[in-house]
Amino acid sequence: MHKWQIVYSSVTGNTRKIAEAMAAEAAAVAEAVEGAAQRDDAQIVAVGYWLWRGGPDPKMAAFLPKLHDVDVVLFETHAADVRSEHAVTAFARAAYLLGENCRVLGTFGCQGQVSAAIRAKHEKMAANDPHAKAGGWKTSLGHPDETDLAEAAAFARKMEEKRTRLDAFAARMAAKRG
Repeated sequence: MHKWQIVYSSVTGNTRKIAEAMAAEAAAVAEAVEGAAQRDDAQIVAVGYWLWRGGPDPKMAAFLPKLHDVDVVLFETHAADVRSEHAVTAFARAAYLLGENCRVLGTFGCQGQVSAAIRAKHEKMAANDPHAKAGGWKTSLGHPDETDLAEAAAFARKMEEKRTRLDAFAARMAAKRG
């Protein structure tokens, strides 16, 4: 098994739950982004964040450029549908922030229940407001749930297997060259 480092930013606990599910599968410890630094022995760094203005939250946006020369797994929580343009574009924005020589192994998105204050705000919005119309805040209730956590663990397992296959491929290519 590769050495994982899992770093997350969470306000409501949604991203923390996903980080912990991945950490349990990867035999790693999930750590909050505050004070975190890339570990020298990490072969895979999983970074999780909540969405803020269409991208990683400010704490994670400051952390991502500090990563270098490592395989990265991005995971995010948000109220939007996981297949929405909003969610997919946020992954691209996170990848853009990564430091030198990082390779993105994969991405995992999960709905996360918004806070009661945000739900109350959306309930009061006019019917023509795009955020109120989208209703992601309604469908996010109860997430991440047990299914989401199981999918996060399965995703970590899939990323471990992917890295193992990439290592084997690199070894075959090196043997052919040398």
